[in-house]
Amino acid sequence: MTSLDDIPVTQLKGVGQALADKLARLEIRSLQDLLFHLPHRYEDRTRIVPIGSLRIGDVGVVEGEVMKADLVMAAGAVCRSPCGTAAVFWSCDFSTLTPPRRTS
Repeated sequence: MTSLDDIPVTQLKGVGQALADKLARLEIRSLQDLLFHLPHRYEDRTRIVPIGSLRIGDVGVVEGEVMKADLVMAAGAVCRSPCGTAAVFWSCDFSTLTPPRRTS
């Protein structure tokens, strides 16, 4: 049986020498290398953590109720769950947003 480490990425449909050279710069030369190549900062988004367990600088997936939200140059909200409250912020691509329609 052939090991995945022995099969070059060029055996994949659509992977020619040019793409293989680019992958080699990422140290991806075999199918095994490709399968085990994870993003630089892998985040497991399947595990929801309690807001109260997070500390400043922690990254985690939380679940809660949005109590207040503002949209200025960055988006932010105050979220509440049974175990705590947190202020959350994220950046957006505002060039894709449609301005709200005025009803008055």
